[in-house]
Amino acid sequence: MIVSQCSATSRLNHFLDKLLRPVIERQAQWTTFKNGADFIRKLNQYTEEKHRLRSTTIFTIINIMNFHTMAPHGTMLITLRDFLNQYLPMPCIENVSINRIIHLTALFLHNNRFYYDNKIYRFTRGSPSSLLLTETLSNIFAYEWQQVLLREFSVENEFYGRLDFFV
Repeated sequence: MIVSQCSATSRLNHFLDKLLRPVIERQAQWTTFKNGADFIRKLNQYTEEKHRLRSTTIFTIINIMNFHTMAPHGTMLITLRDFLNQYLPMPCIENVSINRIIHLTALFLHNNRFYYDNKIYRFTRGSPSSLLLTETLSNIFAYEWQQVLLREFSVENEFYGRLDFFV
């Protein structure tokens, strides 16, 4: 599904992605694999530093299909607000307040439309995968899930990571 690069949501997409992407990339850099080579490099670093890789080590892959269409808008906005409140050193990014970012993100999410079978539809969950902000919001949402899992299973000395979305 392609959204016009001239639409209002497309311009919001570029503006908000430019603000938010560096924040999530900085926060998740140690537990995100950009590709297979990055995974091997981080695994090698882990085994050299911790000496914990054993023959009983279990590797698990969880694949979530169409993640960008799953999360309700309200949940995405709450997750974004919580993420920004927790990880920003100041209550703004480039003089744009967290509340303003949340409001603009809500405009972006609630105003994405697409055309199918001679009808116009509005996204009620997620957003178009063709927009960069969708990737950034998905990574923020997944990062928050990841933090819950890491706390729940106390894997502080274990090797853990996830593949970056939309790679």
